[in-house]
Amino acid sequence: MKTLTQKNGRNSKYFEIQDNGVFVKDNFMNDAYEFKIHFEDIYEEETVSRKSKDFVLIILAISMLFNGIFLSIIINDYYNFSYPNGLFVFIACIIPALVTIGFCNNEFKNEASKHLSAKRSLKFHYNKDDKEKVDLFISNIKESKKDFYLKEYYKVDNLIPTQVQIARIHWLYECKYITESDAKFILDELNSK
Repeated sequence: MKTLTQKNGRNSKYFEIQDNGVFVKDNFMNDAYEFKIHFEDIYEEETVSRKSKDFVLIILAISMLFNGIFLSIIINDYYNFSYPNGLFVFIACIIPALVTIGFCNNEFKNEASKHLSAKRSLKFHYNKDDKEKVDLFISNIKESKKDFYLKEYYKVDNLIPTQVQIARIHWLYECKYITESDAKFILDELNSK
């Protein structure tokens, strides 16, 4: 899987694994961000963050709704408005509460996201439906990163000093991109050059 598309409400994200990095297109509230993160700038650390419902905000929203209802009852009772005028007062008192609830709509949801550490944020929606796809995509990123490093550094190059190439082979081995026998093989090739 070389691409991953995610949609969360009006927001969407598109990830594509390319030869030397990951291309990200993030549409957030009608703002489109496009950037590329090279494999050198992607690290191994993964974190999962979860956001649960904010019960204080829920209680505050319910309180605002009831306060709007009670305020409209008090105003209608005090001024003895007719039905059409009373309905207008009721709507005028409820609209601020409903607008506030609408703005806080995201705070009423349980959400999870998974981050792959990098110089720029690689943040994936991590809900129940997307967990397997996200985990598979992250493993594909890591595998593509390994393939990129092997293609770049696991070779004998006559133009690069031998010590630099040896250091690269040691680094590949330390990062567990190659096995000990692979490292010995290419080091023997470099030493016999």
